[in-house]
Amino acid sequence: MKWNPVRLPLSVRRGWITNTAILSIVMLFSPWAKPADKPADSAKPQLEEIYILRSIREQREPVAGWCSAARAGFEPFPSDAERSFSFWSLALRPEDGRVVQTKETRVAELHACLGATGEPARQNFYAEINLGRMAFRGNGECLALKINFPEAGLFPVRCQLVLSGLPAPYVGGLLTTNTLTSKAAFGGETDPPGYTQASIATIRLWKSK
Repeated sequence: MKWNPVRLPLSVRRGWITNTAILSIVMLFSPWAKPADKPADSAKPQLEEIYILRSIREQREPVAGWCSAARAGFEPFPSDAERSFSFWSLALRPEDGRVVQTKETRVAELHACLGATGEPARQNFYAEINLGRMAFRGNGECLALKINFPEAGLFPVRCQLVLSGLPAPYVGGLLTTNTLTSKAAFGGETDPPGYTQASIATIRLWKSK
């Protein structure tokens, strides 16, 4: 049996088209209408890279002559001026950003030199950093914020480095730390125990346009 579609009268078809068009316009400008997703702006330049890492001080033999005034730009401490750190990636909880793993993968190294300033709580800070295939350096300072806090034997510190010597297209960067040191000079375990040693560091690298 041959199927014959029902053909509506022209007046009805015109009315349906008109009503549909009107309904579409009303829905388009309705306050309840859901806007279409905007396409990703692929042309927008990506001028910044951000890394959040955890540092651990490693026990290594000093390199003779490495920590010097000529390299660092200041007079190093007479002893324990040269320090080495490994940097580790973190795992975060997506819903609130809480850190759930502080030692995921080793991704960088930092070789540092420290020296005194006119303030006992403030130290000069120079470092050379290897991050992936990049090598660069930084100059800045560290500031001891408190003593025996949050309990006896713990020392919160804030450090910052202005970064330079990066390869093109990078033009510079900034490294800042939220640091907690303890009576344990090396490793990731604090003394007293229960805290994360040594730093949670943020590295921001900026590129030229």
